[in-house]
Amino acid sequence: MEKPFLIEVRNRLDDLSSDWPVGAPSHQAQTLQHAFQSRTFLQVWLESFGRSGTQSFHFLEVRNRARQPLLFMPLRILRAGGARLLQFVDQHAADYNAPVLFPSEMTWSRETAEQLWQQVLAELPPVDVVELTKMPGDVEGLLNPLVFLGSGASELSCHATDLRRPWAEIDGEIPRRTTLMRKIRGLERLGPLGFHLAETEDEVRRVTAVMLRQKQRRFEETKVPGFDVDRDKFDFFDRGTARFHRDGMLRLFYLTVGETVVATIWGLVSGKRYYAIMLSFEGDEWTKHSPGSVLFYKVLEWLHRNGFEWMDLGIGNEPWKLESCRTTIPLLERREALTLRGRIYLARLSLMEKIRGTLVYQRLRPLKWVVLRKLSVR
Repeated sequence: MEKPFLIEVRNRLDDLSSDWPVGAPSHQAQTLQHAFQSRTFLQVWLESFGRSGTQSFHFLEVRNRARQPLLFMPLRILRAGGARLLQFVDQHAADYNAPVLFPSEMTWSRETAEQLWQQVLAELPPVDVVELTKMPGDVEGLLNPLVFLGSGASELSCHATDLRRPWAEIDGEIPRRTTLMRKIRGLERLGPLGFHLAETEDEVRRVTAVMLRQKQRRFEETKVPGFDVDRDKFDFFDRGTARFHRDGMLRLFYLTVGETVVATIWGLVSGKRYYAIMLSFEGDEWTKHSPGSVLFYKVLEWLHRNGFEWMDLGIGNEPWKLESCRTTIPLLERREALTLRGRIYLARLSLMEKIRGTLVYQRLRPLKWVVLRKLSVR
């Protein structure tokens, strides 16, 4: 029986076809994608998060019988907890796990999606667990075929602001806008207030260093693991920013009072969507002036003025995201054990999630990072 799809599995980025998008395609491009599946993002990811753990990479290019591209997927097989896990290339660095899609006459259904998936599994090395998470229902308006594979909703969603509306409507939704305007006036009294988009390599390097310092301070204040214990994440931003800038994906905004950088927003673009991935602000006396909120407002205004359609804050149900955005983007997932080893792994995972959900664990966990940081400076 003839297979309905042609699937090519490539294990190195260098072997990808020229159809796989690089950088930030314009909204007129034929491919529909999120920034996290671009070749540029994958290259930076491999040079940081891709160094750790025992894992193999499998970049799938799916075509129809006429060899026209349908969808591309970056996957990995990670060995963890005694099991082989099939996942997207992610490691908490991607807000959306979705294929790169190509417009076609293909009509997708649950049956055709399952056909594709079984053919994918047959092309890959054996795995114990399928763990597909953070899958959106569409990619820039085009149905995501993997949505038919979803077995349940993800606990977390993505949140965004729709910029296709009149600015007056968006402006009217800003939380505590009167207070925010007062904060802006307060900053202006301290010195010349500047809103900037980093453009030169030196400027990008300088502002990125400030962002990393500010963010590490915030990690320590909130008692969560930071760059000091996650070198891969640090290198993703520290070393990868230059590549994102070179390939046209980076938009690094910052706010200054006089010569002091008081807030930054590091983000990527794909088409007309801006992903605000990392936000930072100066501490101490600057905190009372809410420089992060001021910068967020100014970036929102800049994006609207420059024709962007979405300001995407990505995954996470933090109160400030829920308050700042009116659009919630639900995500689906598929967790499936294919072997006995896989069933044991998922059972252990379920138990650990229950433990992490207890009040005792949530109270004790932050203390771990306080103690470890104190020990590291001795």
